[in-house]
Amino acid sequence: MNTKRLTGLTTIAILISFIFTTVISVTSLNKVINDNAKDVTTILAARIYDTINSELSAPIMVARTMSSNSFLKEQMKNEENIPEDEMISNISGYLKTVQENLGYNTAFVVSDATRKYYSINGLNKIISPEDGGHDVWYSIFLDSGRDYDFDVDNDEVNEGKWTIFVNSRLNDEKGNLLGVCGVGVIMTDIQDILRNFEQEYNVKVNLVNRDGLVQVDTDSVNIENAVIDDVLPDGDEYGEYVYTKEKNGGYSVTKFVEDFGWYLVIRNDGSKGRQIFSDLIQKNILAFAGALIILLVIVKIILDRQKKKLEQCAITDSLTGLANRAYFKYNIEENPQFAEKLYKSVAIFDIDRFKQINDGMGHLKGDEILKKVSEIASGAVGDRGQVIRWGGDEFLIMFKDGLDEAFNICEQIRKTAEETGEVTLSIGVGRLEGSVESSFKNIDNLLYKCKKGGRNMVVRQSE
Repeated sequence: MNTKRLTGLTTIAILISFIFTTVISVTSLNKVINDNAKDVTTILAARIYDTINSELSAPIMVARTMSSNSFLKEQMKNEENIPEDEMISNISGYLKTVQENLGYNTAFVVSDATRKYYSINGLNKIISPEDGGHDVWYSIFLDSGRDYDFDVDNDEVNEGKWTIFVNSRLNDEKGNLLGVCGVGVIMTDIQDILRNFEQEYNVKVNLVNRDGLVQVDTDSVNIENAVIDDVLPDGDEYGEYVYTKEKNGGYSVTKFVEDFGWYLVIRNDGSKGRQIFSDLIQKNILAFAGALIILLVIVKIILDRQKKKLEQCAITDSLTGLANRAYFKYNIEENPQFAEKLYKSVAIFDIDRFKQINDGMGHLKGDEILKKVSEIASGAVGDRGQVIRWGGDEFLIMFKDGLDEAFNICEQIRKTAEETGEVTLSIGVGRLEGSVESSFKNIDNLLYKCKKGGRNMVVRQSE
């Protein structure tokens, strides 16, 4: 599915949700607008609910988008085959992009295979959920069977600040677990929102879990410490505002927030009378419309960046950073007239006895040599051509210069590689004339002559 279509479908889905929620909200508010204290608190609860729902829906969407990111999935699937330093750089770079562009304090990925906890700062630690300590959240989330959930915890990466984490399962295309990813919202952001409601309407607002344990409170002392279970309904009662009259003359309204798995509890001690009703509908609609705009902007940013990354990954070799065979196909093979105007010479080279290097010294050493050779070739060619990793240990160079200059550069590449003391190269170089296919065939024959002639040489096309 292309970006425009996905953005369009997302926009339609959010608009439908907005209209549906607004219609229900307005209908409900009109019905109870003239009632007494119960209705006042219920109206207030609806407004607080919409505000919190809008605030926390964005990180849900971001976490779910992360879990569907193909780049992240590929990194996790190939984690054991990627050098650790490169893996840390790739993942932390991706997380920094999420953090910097979307404004989250925390972004993370946990590998299920290695239990490595990656953050914006790199590899944070190896988690041990089996020990029952701080990392037990990982097992609890996986055992829940949910695709995503909320978890309140101290953020070890962020000076131990109370944080609302949105965890999302990261699965491969077959549904196999790769790990968990997500973002964190600093508790103070949500506390500030609740504090404004509390001060304006003289109420107490909490978010509690199914057991009544406080998850969000304007007083941080109560978080994960205080229990409010006397006003919770027997069942979740999805979509319902449950009104409870209390002994002290006050009252409370409770609503189960299905997306979060928490209850919203609003308590009024009865000391303040009615609030002005007329502005509630307008504020509710404006708040939701603002959230809609923000969500659309976030979706567009994520999709645009994902598209650019996918396009770049598609034409770039992940090991060496050179253009790859797909680049050649899209930019040269399918545009022969452009190629013939821009390039005059072509070279094909490979590393002598590379299989013996891999078998004798291991693939990590082989990868190191491939990267070194690519750096030598790129440095020698510079802006005078394009170096392409053709596959395995075979490379292709498209030269803007004629055959003589191309030969000299190839000889420089060969000598520099030989001076490393680790590898030698066999290079065939010739003119780009006729079709690209026929030119390659001729130059491939020159490379074959190198091999038969003893390797470690440059064979050029005859005049």
